Amino acid sequence: MHALSAENMIKEFLAKLRKKSKPYYRTGWDLNNQATSLLWTGELSSSDEAQEKKEDLRIEKKPVEVFKEIFTEEPKLDLVSLDKKIEMVEKRISVLRDFVGGNISDDMEALGFLKARKKLLKTKIEFRWATTNLKSIQDLVGKYKLRMVDFASYAKNVPMEAVDELEKFMAQYEKVRDDQPVLKLIIDEGGKEAKKDPILLASSPFGKWFYILGAWDKEVEIVDDLIYNGK
Repeated sequence: MHALSAENMIKEFLAKLRKKSKPYYRTGWDLNNQATSLLWTGELSSSDEAQEKKEDLRIEKKPVEVFKEIFTEEPKLDLVSLDKKIEMVEKRISVLRDFVGGNISDDMEALGFLKARKKLLKTKIEFRWATTNLKSIQDLVGKYKLRMVDFASYAKNVPMEAVDELEKFMAQYEKVRDDQPVLKLIIDEGGKEAKKDPILLASSPFGKWFYILGAWDKEVEIVDDLIYNGK
């Protein structure tokens, strides 16, 4: 009964996020090394896959055991001349959209960051979560038998504590943005508890990094002391 209730609550939460999403694509939030990503996503041919598995020397660990290795110092935000920067990016988007017809997703992403930073100056916000970035995540999945996946694809594997953290995160996120964050999970690739020991990540509204919303073990206990209290 509890598992069914949890799954339904996660579905409802995801539906709420999708309903608020904007039409442009959030680019650059995946590991960019194609050769590396093929190893973890199972997109190799059978012969190549067998060879890759034979050569896989990564260490078998649960995400909750190693998640501190992706902690990074939170980037310092540049809050200078935001109106001028917003005007410049908006002009660039207008030209590209009307005359070039090119891919403006990166420009839209940058504009979203700038507008969120402008709102930050006028709004009280508390992002108390630790931070990480794609380089640190790539190093982690290169060292351990882990992989980063989309939250929506594996939502049923996360505990209700994860949904609770998402709700707390969204309460802050919605103060500065009206789209949805990019959500990722780092899951176990090699052990008996595969996909059941996630690290939950959410994209920052202000720049190209993630907030680490939590890490759980097989008993689905959030490690508050490690993430939030510095213990």
